[in-house]
Amino acid sequence: MSVNTPDHDKSIRSATEKDLDQVMEVERLSFSAPWSYNFFQSGLKEIFLVFEKKEIVGFLNACVCADLEKAVILKLAVHPDHRREGIAEELIRRCLDILIEKQISIVELDVEFIQRGAIRLYETFGFKIANILVFPSDTPGDEETFYIMRLELPKSGETVSGKR
Repeated sequence: MSVNTPDHDKSIRSATEKDLDQVMEVERLSFSAPWSYNFFQSGLKEIFLVFEKKEIVGFLNACVCADLEKAVILKLAVHPDHRREGIAEELIRRCLDILIEKQISIVELDVEFIQRGAIRLYETFGFKIANILVFPSDTPGDEETFYIMRLELPKSGETVSGKR
C-alpha cells in the first residue's frame, strides 16, 4: 500500500527579482525565441508565479486589465526534465484562483496551433478557442497559426475544475 505524502520541497509562490536567472533558464529551454530579461523583470509587477522544487522548474506570467475585468496568460513554461508532473496544471489552477479573487471575469491566452498538448491542457480547465490568428511568412506553407483561447471565470467563492 502506498501513502501519498505532501512534497514539502515544492511550492508555488510569487516571483522575485532573485528568481529571474532560473526563470530565464526554463524559458531558454522551452522556447525557440525566448523573452528578454527586461520582459520578465517588468512582469514582476503582474501575476508572476514560480513553481519551486529546490530550484525553479516552472513559471506562469499573466497580466490583468482590471478595467476590462479581463486577464491574459502571457507565458507558461515547465523545465523539460519536469514536464508531465502536473506542474503546469498547478500553476494554471493557482493563477485562476488569484484571478477569481480579483473578480476578473475572462482570461485569455494564445497558443500555437501545433501545440496540441498545451491546447488539451487548457481545454481541461474549460478554455475554448475564441479566434484564430494566422501570421503569413515569406515562404509559402510556413505561416504561423495561433489560437486565442478564452475562459469565462466563475464568481468569487467558486473554483475552476481542471483535472486533479
